[in-house]
Amino acid sequence: MVVATDYNGWSNRETWLVSLWLNNDASSQKLLEEAYSHGDGIYAHADWLEKVLQEQLEDEIGEASLWHDLLQTAFSKVYWVEVLDSNL
Repeated sequence: MVVATDYNGWSNRETWLVSLWLNNDASSQKLLEEAYSHGDGIYAHADWLEKVLQEQLEDEIGEASLWHDLLQTAFSKVYWVEVLDSNL
């Protein structure tokens, strides 16, 4: 997989932030590690992690608002495979 490295060696700021936060505390690190046990291969792991975090986002900010739309836009820019690949 070839990925452009436009932000501190990452494809974009959103992907870098997700990886940073997932490595920030024990419960987030555990979620990141759990992703590797779901499905076969990096793409299945990435899909699982994205779905779990999408559910958390909906639980936190479920109703339509400026903040919800901004967070959804940023969320959609994350390269989940890159997050998992960099944390193997």
